[in-house]
This record gives sequence, C-alpha cells and structure tokens, in this order.
Amino acid sequence: MTTKLSCRDVERLVLEDEGHELRAALGPLVEDHLRGCGRCRAFAADRSAIREEIGAILWPAPPDKLVRETRRMAFEEKPERWADGLPAWVLVAMAVMTIVTGLWLAVSLADVTPEMTLADVPVEAVAAVFVVIQNALVLFFAPVLLRAVRSRRSASESAP
Repeated sequence: MTTKLSCRDVERLVLEDEGHELRAALGPLVEDHLRGCGRCRAFAADRSAIREEIGAILWPAPPDKLVRETRRMAFEEKPERWADGLPAWVLVAMAVMTIVTGLWLAVSLADVTPEMTLADVPVEAVAAVFVVIQNALVLFFAPVLLRAVRSRRSASESAP
C-alpha cells in the first residue's frame, strides 16, 4: 500500500522545510508528488526564490543610539537598594526564624521515639515539622517573589 501526500501536506512541508530535513525524512513521497504536480512544484520554487532574495538583502545597521539604548535596557543594573542581593533586614529575619524554628523542632521532637505511630506524635512536633516545611518553601520562593516585585516596580517606574 502506497501512501500519497496531498497538495496541502506538501505545501505545509515546503513552508516548514528550513534545511530540507522534512523533505529528506519523507524523501520519495514528497519528490514523487513534486514531479507529478506542477502547482506544488511552482509553489516550492517560489518559496525557494523568496528565501534566496531575503538572504541576499543587505539590511541596514541600526542607529548607534538604538543599539546603546537596547543594550542598556537589556543589561541594566539592579536598583541600588537590591544591588547586593537581599536587604540586611530580610537576612536577619530569616536567620532569627531559622534559629527559633530549629529550637522549637528540637524540643518538640525530643520525646518522639521510633516506636511511636503518627497518631502518638505530639501535636507540637507535627506543627514544628509543618513550620520547617513552610520556612523551606518561603526560602525557596523568596527570590522568585522578590524578582516579581522588582520587575513590577521597574515596569511602573518606566511607564509614562
């Protein structure tokens, strides 16, 4: 049983065919269709001619001012108050919370033994574990949230 490609299939393949990988993959089917269909052959030839003409165009260089402004915007430095990473007060708060949570966890889990079931574990120990998990998630997502706040703030400052 021989599979034949429709004109629509061949046109799609010609449009998507950047480096002749698609036609090479389907090889004989596409070539067979192009040999037998003048309309698709003309379409492929036109597409090839357009590619060659676009490739031969000498595009003018953008103005220096545009290049400088684009580079400045792309590589713009962070606002000064965030230039050294997280603000000191955020680091201090994170350190204090880590120490308090660690102490709470140690005290809460001191009475837990391997023989205990989950139902026997004190509520304080379970709460301490949840707080540790919450703090870990906050520490993980803090950079993401700070980046979102910074981009929102810079977008509102640059708006007219």
